[in-house]
Parts: sequence; C-alpha cells; structure tokens
Amino acid sequence: MENFLDKEYHPVIEEFIIDYVDDEMGSVERETFEEVLLHDDELRELAFSAKGGKKLLQELQEFKAREGFLKRLMASIPESD
Repeated sequence: MENFLDKEYHPVIEEFIIDYVDDEMGSVERETFEEVLLHDDELRELAFSAKGGKKLLQELQEFKAREGFLKRLMASIPESD
C-alpha cells in the first residue's frame, strides 16, 4: 500500500497545504480545505504531518549548542587518508 509520502500531489494542492500549515488562509478557504481533508485520508495525513514537522523545526531553532561544540565535534571525527 502506498502511503501519503509516496504520492505526488498537484502543485496547487501543495500550495494549499503550505498555506494551511502557515495559517495563511482566509476563513472560507480554510473551512473549504478542511472539508476536503475530512474526505481524503492521505491528504489529511500529509497536512497534519507537515504541520507537526513545522512545529518540530520551530522547536529545534530554540536549541543552542554550548560554546566549543563544533570544535569538539570535529576533533571526534577521525581523519581519513
């Protein structure tokens, strides 16, 4: 069975998902799109996954490495010939 990540969507649908995730839809447009999501399981899963992914990326932006992290990381990687 194909999952929602294996499927290609029309660019217009992708734009709707982006606008939905970014909360850049008008109320009528949002209600209409949410009605579509009610009837399309794969599209709903993709939209909710994108929304969750965006939230995780925003949370990751808050993490800061301690000073000297990159230097310690590079030192731990063995050099190859």
